[in-house]
Amino acid sequence: MSLWQLVIDDLFARTLKLPALALELLRGAITGGGLNELHLRVSQVFLAHGTLQGLLTKSPHTQIILIGEPHDPGLFGIEAKSCFTLHRPIGEAELLRVIASAIKNKPTISDLDLLDPDLLIPMEFEGIVTVGLPTRMVIQRILEAAAVDIPVLITGETGTGKDLVAAAIHKRSKRKHAAYVPINMGAIPSELIASELFGHEKGAYTGATEAGRGLFEQAHGGTILLDEITTMDEKTQVYLLRVLETNTIRRLRGERDIEIDVRVIAASNENIEEVVRTKRFREDLYYRLDVFRIHLPPLRERPAGMSFLTDYFVTRYAHQYQKTIRLVSRESYRLLRLYPWPGNVRELRNVIQRAVLLAEAEEITPDLLPARIRETGESTAIEFRSDSPFHVGMRLDDVEKEFIRMTLATAGGNKQKSAVMLGISRRTLYNKLKRHGLL
Repeated sequence: MSLWQLVIDDLFARTLKLPALALELLRGAITGGGLNELHLRVSQVFLAHGTLQGLLTKSPHTQIILIGEPHDPGLFGIEAKSCFTLHRPIGEAELLRVIASAIKNKPTISDLDLLDPDLLIPMEFEGIVTVGLPTRMVIQRILEAAAVDIPVLITGETGTGKDLVAAAIHKRSKRKHAAYVPINMGAIPSELIASELFGHEKGAYTGATEAGRGLFEQAHGGTILLDEITTMDEKTQVYLLRVLETNTIRRLRGERDIEIDVRVIAASNENIEEVVRTKRFREDLYYRLDVFRIHLPPLRERPAGMSFLTDYFVTRYAHQYQKTIRLVSRESYRLLRLYPWPGNVRELRNVIQRAVLLAEAEEITPDLLPARIRETGESTAIEFRSDSPFHVGMRLDDVEKEFIRMTLATAGGNKQKSAVMLGISRRTLYNKLKRHGLL
């Protein structure tokens, strides 16, 4: 899959408020050109010179607009016909002129075949930070789900952003002006769940002094997110199945059905097929919910994006806490890549937020990372002994081949773990194994 990107990067303030006319211009270019919204990125990440050159080399169709101070070093030495530089202060008319020029030079759909799929530049979409094609495909699925009014099932481990995906679907759907009601099913006591979801009449239980609307009624015309759907008890599953089939609910102790118009999005961090197989979740309800599936990959399966996400969060929180942090140490990067991230992007975000908050210098160093991350790095480190196969004068290709061989041995032959340890994607590792004759 190839993408056209218009990257607008604000080097000075790290944030950029586009005028309404500019947004309309961009929206027209997207819809009129047959391109969808994942091809547009307004960046809040400082694009280092090396990253820019790599982007321009590997993705010649990408249009870049840099905005900075007249003497900003980030603007120096960048020469490309697809790269525009603007100096502050900048007027709305000047920005519109440059955006119009970039859009005019955008390629046709048939030209979009040169983007390197491993080119990892963070993109922000409705609060979701994506790096690389796997997560950008999630954005594509969000747009597809938003365009049709059907149930959606979102699966993925804890911390992968299922709640953000559900909210994005609602915001991009025709229901966006109505209510969005998220609810964590696992956080509601079983004896209260029916009342919470479907409401109750006066006197339905002790303390019910008046009638109360449930969350489905509150979401009328909009969207409801049922997170941790597999924690729902059997009785509530039966009731929910009836709601999906009839588009009506009946309050606790109620005597009449109430019509509702609600889009249902369900989410689970479990293997839902396994939950169905073990009879913990009704098969008929599963089929009702699994009309459109979006799966969110765990962070450990995207090791090559770790550095870029780290840089993104460092920039974000350095700006928020008014810190001057210029870099992340190489050892810190190594530790972050080795850690398995059971809490996924949410855990990474919290780790970087804490590190930035504690930092007193201009560098994120290992001592600012939690002990669990430092200990993982120590336990998986490769020790170089006096009989090391590496020596001065070795060809770089031979060093790489031997290092990959040692990493595979340390990982017990596990290629996914080896890729994480090396900080590359699994596909890149396979290509190197093939080139070195290690397959």
